[in-house]
Amino acid sequence: MKKAFNIPKSFIGFLIASLFFWLLINLSKEYTTEASFLVNYKNLELNKIMLNSPEENIIINIKGSGFKLITTRFSKKIITLDLKKLQKKLGENYFLLTKNHNAEIQKQLKSGIKLISIQKDSIQFKINQLNSKKVPIKANLNITFKKGFDLNTPLKITPDSILLSGTKKSLETINVIYTEKKDLINISESTTKKLNLVIPEKIRVKNNNATVSFDVDKFTEGEIEVPITIKNSPEKESINIFPKTVIITYKVGLKNFNRINTNSFDVSCDYKLTKKNNLTYLVPHLNVKTNLVSSVRMIPNKIDFLIHK
Repeated sequence: MKKAFNIPKSFIGFLIASLFFWLLINLSKEYTTEASFLVNYKNLELNKIMLNSPEENIIINIKGSGFKLITTRFSKKIITLDLKKLQKKLGENYFLLTKNHNAEIQKQLKSGIKLISIQKDSIQFKINQLNSKKVPIKANLNITFKKGFDLNTPLKITPDSILLSGTKKSLETINVIYTEKKDLINISESTTKKLNLVIPEKIRVKNNNATVSFDVDKFTEGEIEVPITIKNSPEKESINIFPKTVIITYKVGLKNFNRINTNSFDVSCDYKLTKKNNLTYLVPHLNVKTNLVSSVRMIPNKIDFLIHK
């Protein structure tokens, strides 16, 4: 029968204490190691744009106590480099000498950590001069209205245009900027929405949103009788037309119903056009002089006439 192997508790306690003091002594010593840091870049000139994706990480040789190095290893490591010190090589090619940023990087390291060196001598960039172009903003809305309701006025976009900055090539094919797509369902009241703009890659803007607003009203159908005017009547002759008026029907919001009158429309017939096309009737042309109406129809669409010499 085997005997149980018992380790004295005092021995285990002594072993743990020894390991702790050994670890404490070693972590108090200074070491040199390398660490990888994420890189952010700042202060690129406003009239320039970066064409490439420069180094996202740099390897730095650092020195510090074991305690400091351990905390650095397990913390988020980010270094910001100032692009004011960029140097131009040729054309679109620029470079940044990392040794010129030692003091800048040292300030960003944790207390007790010393920068020894940066493994990469330089970071390469491709940078181009920015051009500007102003284009209109259009709303990408899918609006459905509650029965009997509709737009009372056209959509209003604020601002109605935007200044884009980018390379000449990137701006060539951009003629309009749209808002994000938005579905507005069963609308029965005036609405205002702040929407993000869909900005293409490599394009800079100061503001990337716009406000879209529109007035909604309950609509009804209106009808009005409008007199006809004659253009280009024959010289020394008079034209007698029948009928002398047309009936115009239209859809209008209740708020604006009383604002529509005969001055809102202009109906004319061009005798010269009739003669040119050898027609036996005049063709009435309707000019709608207000944006308050929609679904406009005119009856009749042919006007009889007689010429008196």
